[in-house]
Amino acid sequence: MNIFVASILFLVLHVSTGESVTAAVDSARAVYKERGERTTIVIEPGTYCEELTIDVPGLSLKNASRKPSIGLKNHGVEADPEAVRLTWYYGHGYQYKSMGNRVNYGGSRERRWNASVLVTAPDFYAENIIFENSFNLYVCEKEAADSLVDISQSDMPWTAKERPKKVMPVRPKEVGSTEVQKKKYRERAAAISFTETAKNAHLKNCRAVGRQDVLYGDDGASIYWEGGILAGGVDFIFGAMTMCVNKATIVANINGEKGDKCYIAAGRSEEGTRGMLFYKCHIRLANEEELEISNFKSQISNAKPEVWLARPWRWWGETVWAYTTWDEGVLNSEGWSLGLVKDKEGYNADDPCPNSYEYKSQDQSKGRPSWVRVLKKPVLPDGTKISPKKWIKNTY
Repeated sequence: MNIFVASILFLVLHVSTGESVTAAVDSARAVYKERGERTTIVIEPGTYCEELTIDVPGLSLKNASRKPSIGLKNHGVEADPEAVRLTWYYGHGYQYKSMGNRVNYGGSRERRWNASVLVTAPDFYAENIIFENSFNLYVCEKEAADSLVDISQSDMPWTAKERPKKVMPVRPKEVGSTEVQKKKYRERAAAISFTETAKNAHLKNCRAVGRQDVLYGDDGASIYWEGGILAGGVDFIFGAMTMCVNKATIVANINGEKGDKCYIAAGRSEEGTRGMLFYKCHIRLANEEELEISNFKSQISNAKPEVWLARPWRWWGETVWAYTTWDEGVLNSEGWSLGLVKDKEGYNADDPCPNSYEYKSQDQSKGRPSWVRVLKKPVLPDGTKISPKKWIKNTY
């Protein structure tokens, strides 16, 4: 790892292929504690399989390539040669030997839904980085070398409420196997998560990829996602954070299996805080380079649309979609689902999710449920203008 001092209050670390990003973060932490310097970590293209915690204020991660990429290939198993991919493999339902006594299902959820990258510090910045959890995508080398037991059979000190009832299927051990993309293996495995102290995060032209629960944010976190790709399947952008997704591509990671559906946003923002704004985003299905897809051509041309804009996590969660476009035949005509709130706390059948809004979608919001507010002007009822700069005031 090479170190370059750019100025008194700005440090640059260089991570070469085969080196550890975690070690660079450790160096940045030591420097910040001693001298208050902010650090940029410049990473050479490659796949870095390590569970990473960003707990240094003002830390930046950047792709060192002159022609950076966030592309994937071979059904998502490989990254483009000019890409930097940060990945890990823990997911709910299994207890790996390498986890020791850590509880990954229930309990404190210390990694916020098993996040490969956990951001706990303010002012995080990332550019041209792939954030991934391989658990629902492929078997990586480190997972194949690890040993595991089904978590329902584990001798961990569960409470009666925490002990899972579901017995998970045995995972394949072959490196590169995409068998784990099938629905029967699907479980919660975040690529990147943000705690309540992760304020003013800015991710530019990055990619977050997984299947279920891909990007999570606590109440108090604020995230500006600019350009790039967000790819997942079930409630994959979720939490109580304030988040603006501006001009990004949203990829529905569904593979053509019967009943495989995509719910993009699952918000539960608290009263008095902003939720999620998706601004000028485009939605498409995953392609064969990105996912193992059965009957790919028929999925596009003949299948019933199985993609929903949102499935609110709590009835009060705020979600706004503005100027949204999508590939033909992708979006379900209703566009919104009550699957997570129906008959739950505070449910009101007459007005179940009052903080759900659309403005100038591709189909002008035809066919939406009555509880979705289709706005005539780019202004919310409380007077807030729908624009990225108004939504995340101090992010950039």
